[in-house]
Amino acid sequence: MLPDIPKERFVFMGNTSITGAYLCLLSEELRKEAEDITSKMTYIELSVYRSFMDEYMSALFLPHTDMSQFPTAAGMIK
Repeated sequence: MLPDIPKERFVFMGNTSITGAYLCLLSEELRKEAEDITSKMTYIELSVYRSFMDEYMSALFLPHTDMSQFPTAAGMIK
């Protein structure tokens, strides 16, 4: 479920969405910053892009259908 990079590179952050929402409730400045960020967002419907859907469907399988992207897992399976 994670990229094939050393475990030491990962840092557990907890539920940052709840933390961010809580901070926006407490700080008018952070709330305005969040509103500014949302006004700059663009929605892209990825499901209409065939290349995205191909990658997405491949990633649903465990293990991934392209094991060259996960050499550590490939080595464990052999």
